[in-house]
Order: sequence, then structure tokens, then C-alpha cells
Amino acid sequence: MSGSTELPPRPRSQRSDRVWLWVGGVLLILLVVLYRVSLPATLPGVVHLYRATATLPLDPQTPARAVSLPHVLDDEAPAWWGRVDYVLPWPQALGETAPSPQRLALLIPRVGMGMRVLLNGEEVYRFGWEAPQQRSVNASWFPHLVLLPQRLLAERSSDNELTIQVQAQVLERSGLWPVYIGDADQLVSRYQTLHFWQVTGTWMMAMVSLLTGILALVMWRSLRERLFLLAGMASLAHAVRMLLSVVPDLPLPYDTYFFIHRVSFSVYAGFFILTVEELFGGRLRWVRWAAWSLIAVAPFWMLGILWTQDYTLYRVWAGAMATLAGASLVWAVVDNRRRQQFSAEHRLVVVVASFTLITAVRDFLVVQLNFPGDADLRWTSIGGSALMLTMGWVLVDRATAWARAVHRLNDTLAQTVAQREAELRAAFQRLQAVERQRAAEEERRRLMRDMHDGLGSQLVQTLNMVRSAGATLERTCVEAMLTQALDELRLTLDSFEPMEGDLPAILGTLRRRLGPALEAAGIELRWEVQDVPPVQALDSRGVMHLFRCLQEIFANVVKHARARRITVSTRLRDEHIVLSIEDDGVGMPPEIRQTEGRGLRNVLTRAAKIGADVRFYDAHPGTGVELVFFVHGPTLESDSDWQQYDA
Repeated sequence: MSGSTELPPRPRSQRSDRVWLWVGGVLLILLVVLYRVSLPATLPGVVHLYRATATLPLDPQTPARAVSLPHVLDDEAPAWWGRVDYVLPWPQALGETAPSPQRLALLIPRVGMGMRVLLNGEEVYRFGWEAPQQRSVNASWFPHLVLLPQRLLAERSSDNELTIQVQAQVLERSGLWPVYIGDADQLVSRYQTLHFWQVTGTWMMAMVSLLTGILALVMWRSLRERLFLLAGMASLAHAVRMLLSVVPDLPLPYDTYFFIHRVSFSVYAGFFILTVEELFGGRLRWVRWAAWSLIAVAPFWMLGILWTQDYTLYRVWAGAMATLAGASLVWAVVDNRRRQQFSAEHRLVVVVASFTLITAVRDFLVVQLNFPGDADLRWTSIGGSALMLTMGWVLVDRATAWARAVHRLNDTLAQTVAQREAELRAAFQRLQAVERQRAAEEERRRLMRDMHDGLGSQLVQTLNMVRSAGATLERTCVEAMLTQALDELRLTLDSFEPMEGDLPAILGTLRRRLGPALEAAGIELRWEVQDVPPVQALDSRGVMHLFRCLQEIFANVVKHARARRITVSTRLRDEHIVLSIEDDGVGMPPEIRQTEGRGLRNVLTRAAKIGADVRFYDAHPGTGVELVFFVHGPTLESDSDWQQYDA
């Protein structure tokens, strides 16, 4: 489908219409909780270090410098884009208030990229240190908890030296963020909190995005609704970005990792904007154009960042994406309210999208631009998970609506089909009645026609003979004429016998009627009739046509052939039933065969009515006639165009 498809209206409860209010209230409470949790908190027995002394071991000419944490190396000169050693001052407070040395620990919420921790010159922890060039270390997404061994601690607190060595990676905002040192139990609790927010939350968001994407694509494959395709692409792109963020050691060169990670984020933003635009009616052409431009330009912009090594370009790009997403959302709301099509589903998406946008902007300002706030706790994981869950709910609700609509349409279709079937049955019954009436009328016309041609003709001839003979009327002639008329009547009545196409039975009836006349004429009737399959065309009308054909043939033999014998035979030849009548007379004169007298035309016409082919041939001696029927009879001609022929 192209474009959004309006679903049939479905009943909604007042509670479902107000779900966006409940969700908005929950998200508002969640924002308050996030704010309270992100406030700097003082941990008992723990010191928060905000300053360090930074040196460049690979550039001895650059003097050591006191820096404030967080210290972002991308904001420094290129000389700082390599390795940096941070020497942290040992807090004097630990010597007075800290518990025993066995319980000391160091918590590093964020550092990038490879790092190593030294206590009094000895290594106590490393992560991604000296990683090969073909792999990417992703230390900045993970908090690091380092237990400080008692054996390495100096007797006097002021003699302890704590060093964190960092291997920078340009474009990853490498450097060091404020660290915690002190009571191990307190720091373990803090570490678990940070790990949940930064790692577990990201894994949850990645899995939710992946499942939402797969679900959306499965629905799109079934429904072919563009909204599901756009939402699926946005979710899968978001899942790729999140998975790349929480894998600590990637088998990819850094340039490849940076390109895929940032382009997937841009693709997610672009398809999310397209999803919102489609969900709100698909009428905002400039939003659609801007989103597709964002997706198309992203790869080239990232290549430009890799070439210039300028992180400011990525800040500009991220700001542009956030601005476009916010502007698109606002414009969609304004447009739908103007068209009075702002549904509860739209309100829900706007509420959750606004919440997600707030979390993304907060993390961008605090984490990327060093605005005041706790950069250790990132809100985007919660915001992104809420958005993905909401989009999944919207897609499921849409698919459910489609299913309900299909069920309603199927029910309506079933009712319509049942109604049409009833109407067709009634119409068929009426047609059957009309057909029975038409068949009866046609049968009456045929009976009248046959009686007129046969019995009527004989009676008229008899009446004319009686009138013309006067006193010289011969009884034998009248008797013969009446006998012939009676035979015609019997022949007509015989045609009504239900013989169901049984050709031997039909011929047997004709033999019983015509046999005595042949014997009186001194002609022997040889009977070679065999059982053959039924002939479909020989119903009552077909039987009468066959009777007339054979009657005409026998009459011609008696009048013209001077024959002694007539042979009637039936046989099955291939897919045909053959009825043969042969005589041993003088044969058919050529002039009769060429002119085809009225009697022969009558035979041909009647044979065509029952779907039979007629062939005349020389029997040596005499003449033969074949009537060939199809086993599976062809379409028969109607009797409505029957032309009367007098014998």
C-alpha cells in the first residue's frame, strides 16, 4: 500500500481514549524521579575528585597542567589526542574518616577509550589498553570499579599516588570524568546503579528496539501498510546503534565503528520522523522531504567528520536532528488539530515522543556539551525504551484494528453472500419452473405437430377418399387408410415411453409397429441389433425424430428399391454408435441422390435435431444408410426452428 489507509471506525471506551493521560502522568513522575536520582549525592566514606594533573608522556616538552574534570581531549589541541596521564590527588579525608584500607575502591564512571590504573606505580586495572588497530575499544559506555589492594597503599595517605592513563580516540570525547574513591561497599552500590543505567538499560533498549523492528516488519509483510515498514526500519536502526554502544570490544576499525554507529543513529532519526509523519496522516511533504534528506546526507556527513576530525561537525549534526524531530512533531500536532483529526493514538505518541526528546536533549547537553548535571546517569535509555514500547503498542493496536476490520468485513461479506445465495436459489427455482413450463409447452407443440403431420394427414386423406369415392367406396381401402392412421397414433404414443436413450429398445418398438407392413409387402426384416451405450439425445422428442427418419427410409425402400430384405444393425465404432439400414434392392438412382428430395431432406433435418450424422452408401447390391451418434452426445438443435416437411 502506498500512503496511510483509513481504518474502519471501531468502538472505543472512554478509558482507552484517555490512555495518553495516564501514560503522560507516569512519564511526568518518571522525569521527576530521573531528576532526583541525577542530583549529585554525597556517599558516606567516599570522596568525589574533580581535579587532576594531566601530562603528555609522548610529548615531554608540553608541561604538566592542572585540569578540571570532566576533561575532554577532543576540545584540546591535537597534541592531546594521544595518550594522557592523569595524576589524582590522594584525599586527606580518607586518612581520617575512611574505613580500613582493605575496603578502599576507585569508581570511574566514564573514561575513554583505553585506560589503565596505577597505584603507587603498579598497575591494578586495565581496560582496552594497547588494543590492536583493527579493533575498537568502547570504554566510555561502561563504569569501572577498581579495588585498591592494601599491600600497595603507603603508610601515610599523603604518600599515595593514583594515576589513570588514558589512550584517547578522536571523535569519541575521550578523557576523564570525575571519579570516586573511598568505601568499597558504597562504591559497589553506586557502580551497580551506574551499570544498570548505562549498560543494562541500553541492552534493554536494544532488545526492545530489535523486537519492535522484527514485529513491525512481520506486520508489514502481512498487511503491506507503509507505517509498519517505516517503524520497523527506525527500530532496527536504533537497535544497531544500541548494540554497537554496549559491546566493549568490537572487531572493527574505529573509522568503521564510528561510521556505522553514527549513520545508524541518523537513519533511526530519519525513519522515526517518517513514522510520525505517516502516523499523523502522511500530509506533511516538507517533513517527509527533510527526513529522506537526513537519511541520504548522513553517510556523506559522517565521512566528512572522519576526514576533518572535527567533533564540532557532529554536534551540529546532532543538534539538527533534534531540531528537525521536534519541529516535525510540533507541525504534525498543529496540522492534525487544524484538521480535527487529533486522535487519542496521536496524543499518546506525542506525549511519549516529547518525553524521549527531553531525555535526548538533556543527555546531549550534559554529556556532550558539559552542561551542569550528573553525566554518569543517562536518561536516553529510559526515553528510548519508552518510545520503542509505545511504537510497538501502536503497531499492535493498528494490526489488531486491521484484524477487527477484516473480521467485520468478512462477517458483512458472509451475510451478503448468504443473501445473494438465497436470491439465486429463488431465481433458480423460478427459472426451473419457467423451464418446466417451456418444456411442457414445447412438448405440446411437438405432439400437435406430429399428430398434424402423421395422424392428421392420414385422416384427411381418408376423408378425401370417402368424399370422392361416393357409392364406389371400397371397404378395404378405407380399412387400410384407418389402419395406417392408427399406426401413426401408436407410433406417436410409443415415443412417450421412458426408454432413456436405449437404442435397441427403441428399435424393438419400431420393429413391432413396422414389421407387419414390411411382411405384407414381401420384404424380410433381418435384425442384427446389438447392445450399445445409451444415446443421450433419444428422449421423447429424439425418439419421435428417429421414428420419422426410419419410417421415411423404410417407405423409400418399399416404394422404390424393389428389395426382398432389409437389414437393421447397431454397433459401437470408436467413440460412436452406428445404426445401419441396408436393403438388397436396385439401389438409389443418381438423380435422386443429387436432388435430395423432400423425404431425404426430412431425414437429414430430423437427424440433425438428435445430433446424428447421416451417410448414404452403396450396399452392393442395394442401398445403405448410416446414422452415427456420439457416445457423449453433442449440443442438440432446438425444435423451435423446425421446418415441416410432408412425407
